[in-house]
Amino acid sequence: MGKFFERLFQKRGSRVSTINDWLQIQIGGPQDIKKKRPKGQNRIKSTKYTLITFLPQNLLEQFRRIANFYFLVMTIISLLIDSPVSPMTSLLPLVFVIAVTAAKQGYEDILRYRTDNVVNSSPVTVIRDGKEAIIKSQDVIPGELIVVERDCDVPCDLVLLRSTDPHGKCFITTANLDGESNLKTLMVPRDLPTVDLPEMHKLGIIECESPTTDLYSFNGKIELKGGEGRVLPLSTENVLLRGSRVKNTECVIGCAVYTGMISKLQLNSRLTRNKNASSETYINRFLIVILVALIAIVTLLYFLKRYNELFVIPKLTYLGDATDSYSVKQFLQDYLSFLILFNYLIPISLYVTIELQRVIGSWFMEWDLELYENETDQPCVVNTSNLNEELGQINILFSDKTGTLTKNEMNFQQCSINGNKFLFKKTRLEDEETKALLDINKFSVSLFHRYSLSGVPKSVCRLSLQANQRVFFQALSICHTVQVASGSLEQADAGTAKREPVTAIKSGPPEMYSISDITEESHNASQQSELNVGHTIDNSVSAHPNGVNSTIISSDVNPLLVSDDGYGVERRKRPVVIKRSPNFARSNRMNNGAASDLNINQTDPNTVTNGVEPTTNFRPISLQFRRSTSEKDLQQSWEAPSGQAPGHRRAHSYGAPNAYLTNPVTASTPPAGVLFRSPSTTSRESYAAPTFTRQPTILVRAESQRRKNEIRDFIFTLDYQASSPDEKALVEACANLGMVYTGDDDETLRVRIVPPHMDYKRPFAKPREETFQRLHVLEFTSDRKRMSVIVRDTDGKKWIYTKGAESYVFPLCANSSAELVTKTDAHISDFARLGLRTLAIARRLISEEEYQDFLVELAQANSSLENRKQLSEECYAKIESNLDLLGATAVEDALQDDVADTLVSLQAAGIKIWVLTGDKVETALNIALSCGHIPPDAKKYFIMECKNREEMLLHLNALDREIIFGIGQECALLIDGKSLGVALAEASSEFRDVAVKCTAVLCCRLSPLQKSEVVSLIKSSNENYNTASIGDGANDVSMIQEAHVGIGIMGREGRQAARCADFAFAKFCMLKRLLLVHGHYHSVRLSLLVLYFFYKNIVFMGIMFLFQFHTLFSSSSVYDSLFLTLYNVIYTSLPILFIAISEKPYTEEKLMRTPQLYKKNTDNKQLHWPYFLMWVLFAIYHSVIIFYFAFCFFYYNNVLLNYGQTVAFSCFGTLLMWTVVVVVNLKLWLESMYLSFWYIFTIIISILGFVVTTVIYNVINLDYDTDIYWAYNNLLASLPVWLWIIVTCVACLVPDYTIRMLQRALNIKSFSIFPGKQRKLKMREKFESTYL
Repeated sequence: MGKFFERLFQKRGSRVSTINDWLQIQIGGPQDIKKKRPKGQNRIKSTKYTLITFLPQNLLEQFRRIANFYFLVMTIISLLIDSPVSPMTSLLPLVFVIAVTAAKQGYEDILRYRTDNVVNSSPVTVIRDGKEAIIKSQDVIPGELIVVERDCDVPCDLVLLRSTDPHGKCFITTANLDGESNLKTLMVPRDLPTVDLPEMHKLGIIECESPTTDLYSFNGKIELKGGEGRVLPLSTENVLLRGSRVKNTECVIGCAVYTGMISKLQLNSRLTRNKNASSETYINRFLIVILVALIAIVTLLYFLKRYNELFVIPKLTYLGDATDSYSVKQFLQDYLSFLILFNYLIPISLYVTIELQRVIGSWFMEWDLELYENETDQPCVVNTSNLNEELGQINILFSDKTGTLTKNEMNFQQCSINGNKFLFKKTRLEDEETKALLDINKFSVSLFHRYSLSGVPKSVCRLSLQANQRVFFQALSICHTVQVASGSLEQADAGTAKREPVTAIKSGPPEMYSISDITEESHNASQQSELNVGHTIDNSVSAHPNGVNSTIISSDVNPLLVSDDGYGVERRKRPVVIKRSPNFARSNRMNNGAASDLNINQTDPNTVTNGVEPTTNFRPISLQFRRSTSEKDLQQSWEAPSGQAPGHRRAHSYGAPNAYLTNPVTASTPPAGVLFRSPSTTSRESYAAPTFTRQPTILVRAESQRRKNEIRDFIFTLDYQASSPDEKALVEACANLGMVYTGDDDETLRVRIVPPHMDYKRPFAKPREETFQRLHVLEFTSDRKRMSVIVRDTDGKKWIYTKGAESYVFPLCANSSAELVTKTDAHISDFARLGLRTLAIARRLISEEEYQDFLVELAQANSSLENRKQLSEECYAKIESNLDLLGATAVEDALQDDVADTLVSLQAAGIKIWVLTGDKVETALNIALSCGHIPPDAKKYFIMECKNREEMLLHLNALDREIIFGIGQECALLIDGKSLGVALAEASSEFRDVAVKCTAVLCCRLSPLQKSEVVSLIKSSNENYNTASIGDGANDVSMIQEAHVGIGIMGREGRQAARCADFAFAKFCMLKRLLLVHGHYHSVRLSLLVLYFFYKNIVFMGIMFLFQFHTLFSSSSVYDSLFLTLYNVIYTSLPILFIAISEKPYTEEKLMRTPQLYKKNTDNKQLHWPYFLMWVLFAIYHSVIIFYFAFCFFYYNNVLLNYGQTVAFSCFGTLLMWTVVVVVNLKLWLESMYLSFWYIFTIIISILGFVVTTVIYNVINLDYDTDIYWAYNNLLASLPVWLWIIVTCVACLVPDYTIRMLQRALNIKSFSIFPGKQRKLKMREKFESTYL
């Protein structure tokens, strides 16, 4: 029957129809107007229950628990027999527990239902009868034409039919689907005819395979209607999956193929197994022990009762004649009566209290400000509160690397060009050997075209090509699939209309500058900054390397980001500069007459620009240089003295705000508050230029800084969208160096040459924009490990640029690059040792004949319906050959904040850390060393390229000997994916047993499946390791779900890992607090909660057991039914719940400073048998003291009432209950470490709760179970009773208090006399190591 209900109510999940192997879908949906369109076919359902199935399914789940099922049976028995107590004593607590649990689970399901309704009711635009209509998402049917706009989610799986992109492309992100935040490109099926909207439903029929869970495969075709009857193949590049989001494409139209629960997203949202905390194993063991004890007690009392009936009662003539017959019915009555009487040994409210404690504890974690990320407004998220205490039991932590230990923020760091290493310095390159700084102005000039035109051999051309840094970065700026966010370039250009006139004085932060802004700015600045060379001359001296006088030709025009046609400002030459001594004194009081002594006849007439006559104003002879970090900034402007026109002033000072004076320096006193710096030779501010350098150096430096800021702001405005963070980092690095990729227009790539640094030693080259026609993109795949683009330059030449993993690019290089390959490979190894991610870059010229052959072969491959992918890759490989190697790049994935401190602390806490990554060994090793995963002095053992079981066993045996004989020496294991595959398949147990002995394990080049297999392998160990997995991407989901505790980081790779995890937060460093603080607290709290529940019930029922020996084992109850009902619900529930959510044996600061304290609770030490037995002994002692103190109290003098009467039997049971409530609550107070006024208040409230309920109950003459009418009031009025309670409580708790104080005073470790499992294991390991 149970299996029948289980099959009836179990959740089906997402199932796939298997009626037909292939689905046929009419584009536009069914066209039969008479038929009503079905509804709800795209409905998503994640709820667990329905209104009909909630009650039976929830009850079935709850009665699987031992305690609930036990009390159900006891309630039924109490209704069937003549129960010694009221059946309500079992029924009411059971109903309460079941109702609370059902309400909690029902509420959670209602929240899921509301979430589903939000998705199902979201509006979707469809095309019906040639017109747009808006319907609910749940009403979409297969074949429906769906319109999806930019930045909107796809409502179901669609076949792309139309896109606003002129080339039929659609760009999407799939962060909600697979966790990847990079941009992906989809295409409208090739050769699909373009028809008007009203005719789209006549396109034809889509035939596709039945839906599967594979996100990266789709096989189908479109059978076009009409006379041609053509068939167009469909693949994954034509399908938008539910959960993806349209980006950088204004609008697309698709045909729905898979809807609702059969979409690929829902098929991958399968139900995972329920995770249970390891503490539940100990709870079940304790329950079994108590259940066995219960059966033993009931059996013992039954036989004692039969003994008394046979041999004792017949001798007691006043009891009457004994019965001669004994039936089975009488046996059941006697035996089950005892069973009903002692059923409270099993704590029914234990489970519901644990549930409440876990839920409230999860709120505390979500409210913890230390686990809150302010930048993203992201708190900690607890998806599975059942595992709170499991956070304090972790033995082995499995971690991803990229995005988890690192930020997944790529920064270009180094590169290798023509065998020379360069360091990236934001806007310059630094040669590693010479330390020379190179900017784009100093990059070697390309000689390829010159050589190729003059008939120089190809080998010479190749050598000149390799030596060209410009070509290298040109390759990086065009060999990619980066998209510029639509409208961002226009947004930057639109800034001109909103700008104020350049003559106006601006304050506040600089604006975002556009290309047109910069052009206008530069033009106006050049007009304002003319020198009146007829009156004065710039006395600044050029820093010529040879120290000779030279005429400097420069320009104030800012050519930054200015296209050729926008360059309309003439360059003007500076006058001949007379060199002076470096010790030439600068004077702020030099007057106009001083300038007349200088030779001014060498003025260049080109100084006049655009017909603007020179003014009589002049620049100051010596511009005062002021650092941006000056103690007091110069004012931006002040009023010039009367009769003087304003001096040189730029509309904006980008690099150093207020760096220029706004009027000539005269003998007059400057305004108050303006600080002038003396440009002496000892000034600290002479670091930027030689002391004798004046205006040209200052202007160049400020102009360069201005341009760098403009480039940075312009890059930010462009908003690059890349398929990988590495690709985006490379494009941004090129832009910072001066090659700004500004997007593609009709496959025309535009790269603006933007020198970020002015160089007044040579004339400025005219700024320009390079364009390349992108002909083909050979996409990156996990098999190819590279991507290529084929472009045509402005000269009509065709080039192929390739970048990818060096192991895949180097074999494609020409033989003439062999020497360069060797040098570059050595540099790549150096980069990898620094923990950098590397790519190799190559290119070559393609002849027209070769290109035409490539087109033919590619067309044949794309038209093939079988082995299309294989044929395409063969075609790609043919043209990606004989490449000229340009160099390699090195990108850094920055470490997470405080990752080293977190890992070191977790290792000190006894947690072994395994890093499972897909990176190469060298990169992963250096990341592991830098972040503290592998200790610097640890022995490193490598297992690489292992091919069979024999080789693996040799490695493992050698490693085992290293660990055994290197006693105390830390050892780290590094293994690659190929060797790990052999270990998992052929030597799993041997690998597991040796690997767990290592301090750290680093597994490289792993697939997501291998990650989960490693976790599963460790879980299968006999040592019962508690595992945790942490990751941030979709490739970590299987690992997270496999571990005992799954932890997700809400990182840049999407939120799927966070959604599938049990706990999630924003930063890896928060893991330290989650485990060391919250894990420690929850473990201590749950242990106290469980042990206390068994303790208080044993005290409660122990008195009942002793009472039977004084009633001829009559199965009579010493307690009233009210006490049995309320004992676990009111009298003792509140204090333990409060302390179970607030107990703190150590402060949070101490736990963070002392990770070793984490070891005190691992392996559920406080739930081991010694602790349980000690609580049981205390419970037995307390029950004996309470019962016999009361027994003696009543036996020797039962005249206890104030009016001199003897007490009734009801007073005896009431006094026992009163004492039990006081003692068990004070015992909890004694065991608690963190005392607060609220906690003490809950104890007082519980005791007062007993007093109040009993007073109310005993003044009502119900005569329901036992007659305690006015009994408790009489006890309250008796002074001896109060004295007796005080004495009894002291007698019970003095031993507890004494033992506790001795442990603290003498620092005695509890239960060290018990061997225990862990001690036995340690003794065994010590013996084996000594013996070996």
